[in-house]
Amino acid sequence: MSLAIVPWTKEHDASQFTSNLASIKKYIQEQAQRDVSSYTSSVFVLTEPGDMVIRGYYSLSSLSIVFQELPPKVQKRLPRYTETSAILLGRLGVDKEYSQKLLDHTGIKPRLGELLLADVQIRALKNSKDVGSALLVVDAEMPSTEEQKNGARDPLPFYEKYGFVPLTNNPRRVIKTMRAISKEFESL
Repeated sequence: MSLAIVPWTKEHDASQFTSNLASIKKYIQEQAQRDVSSYTSSVFVLTEPGDMVIRGYYSLSSLSIVFQELPPKVQKRLPRYTETSAILLGRLGVDKEYSQKLLDHTGIKPRLGELLLADVQIRALKNSKDVGSALLVVDAEMPSTEEQKNGARDPLPFYEKYGFVPLTNNPRRVIKTMRAISKEFESL
């Protein structure tokens, strides 16, 4: 299976994108264009080469985190500025119907979310070398009761599985240091 992750353009088609999370579907279909054109966020889309249909995506923007909100273990490794620079992974979504189609066709779970998250981390690490960013941050939004009934799962365990840790006063906002990402991807 050949896939590409490229910057979003107006030519990309999100009309077929499906998700169990209304906010994930709504963002790529209604908000992404405004965020990109206003330089609020950068959006990267997963497509099949030569195809403009969006099969997954993520958005990145800059952020600062209050130093005192960081876990003590993280604080020990960073300069004691009032705020710490970060990159926010604002949204990450996979087209559920496309993912199911791949599973039905191959019999193997396609793991598109993991593919996107790996790309996020590599891109964030590379960008942090040009514009300093000490952390990658994710707000792991809890699906509504209705969304859970329709098959949406809490994304928090997904991020924790890949080394993200919660902030001290907000367990749904998780972070990963660029130092940790650098160690994971040091062969790149």
